[in-house]
Amino acid sequence: MTRRLVLVGFLGLLQPLGALKNHVFTGVRFGYVGGFESTFSQQVSMSNPSTMPNSSQPVCPKSLCKGDEITGFYKTSPKKSAGFAFTYTVGDEIFFDKFAISGLRVYGTLEYANANLGSRYKVQNKGGQNYNPQYIKAIDPTTGNAIPETMPNPNPLKAIPGTNLGVPSSYTSPCAPLSANNPLGLCPTPNPQAVLLNTPAHFMTFGLNVDVFLNIPLDYWLKRVYAKMFFFKMGVFVGGGVEYAMLWSDVFKNEVLGALGYNPKTRFFAAGGGFFVNVGYQLYLGKHNRINIGWKFPYYKITANNWYNYGNHNPGTQQTLKQTLSTTRRDEFYVSYAYLF
Repeated sequence: MTRRLVLVGFLGLLQPLGALKNHVFTGVRFGYVGGFESTFSQQVSMSNPSTMPNSSQPVCPKSLCKGDEITGFYKTSPKKSAGFAFTYTVGDEIFFDKFAISGLRVYGTLEYANANLGSRYKVQNKGGQNYNPQYIKAIDPTTGNAIPETMPNPNPLKAIPGTNLGVPSSYTSPCAPLSANNPLGLCPTPNPQAVLLNTPAHFMTFGLNVDVFLNIPLDYWLKRVYAKMFFFKMGVFVGGGVEYAMLWSDVFKNEVLGALGYNPKTRFFAAGGGFFVNVGYQLYLGKHNRINIGWKFPYYKITANNWYNYGNHNPGTQQTLKQTLSTTRRDEFYVSYAYLF
């Protein structure tokens, strides 16, 4: 008797599964991204083993001399905030009941969008300089002497104003005058450029989505009036997922490098990933057609780090400029169509 009750109960649990309906689908989505917010940080550094006068203490901690970190903040203007987005989707959808009231869909996405990164609206100096340029020395590759050095008599050196020190006549600095406080003209960290891009960048994502949904079975009631009523549902969905994003441009003009005579035309590539949330409405017109209107809210940043030679070409005083781009895109409004097989 007990075994019979268990069997009946088990079959009772399986009975609702008979209402499961599975549909593979594919579709397209057209959307507008509500702009991008970015930061562009810069910091100069160099490796230098100089020590303090009359001391073995290094001028720079661990012989790594860092300048201030300066960050520019960017956002797109209202006139250029919206960027067109196109998405291809493919996945599988399941209805949990025979009236198609509730269900679940799992699908992958491939999205492409234009990215307008906008103009700078704020600059912040975060500090970070860890040395005094007054005590930095370097080796002159032509003579092998440490510079700056005390002016000899007679004087073959170029004098540093306000001091009794000098450097070889061929020594120059492209970004700072030689002075008592900065005898070798080491470059301070420059301000980030005013505009990141004059033309939109490319933005692409690869995503995995999971949505749950609830429908109102309008056709169930309408069939009482019109027996030939087609499959007609209207509902809401909520879900989310994870995605990997890439941002790149082949026409980035690096104005900071161009100001010192370096090649200003460089490309950048940023990447990252994280999760997002989807919400919206859906409409079924027949068993094969679904239209969605929704919003996508991403919660992640994509970043890129690049390093360039910067400042003086003297091996002892040439610095490295680190540039860090971090970008977050705003929410996206979209309309999509899917065909259910």
